Amino acid sequence: MKKLTPDEAIDIAYDIFLEMAGENLDPADILLFNLQFEERGAVEMVETSEDWDQEIGTLIDPDAFAEVWVGLVNEQDEMDDVFARFLISHDEENREYHVVWKE
Repeated sequence: MKKLTPDEAIDIAYDIFLEMAGENLDPADILLFNLQFEERGAVEMVETSEDWDQEIGTLIDPDAFAEVWVGLVNEQDEMDDVFARFLISHDEENREYHVVWKE
């Protein structure tokens, strides 16, 4: 199975984020994101964590998925305000994804 490149994973996650944020984020968070994204916005592929089973109720193989975070970074370039965490399968034939939205 060909794995997603970081750029592909980021593009998929950001497209889903833009499409679904309005239904899943607080209006204040959407406003904050829109106002701050140009200066502080980030969409990053991170190491796939193993705690997704707690989020989605099923065990996953971390090697079969890419994890991408969408949020804002602070002055130390650390993402300190995460609006969405994405889990995206590497399987192109059966692309599966899960999202955990900021509460």
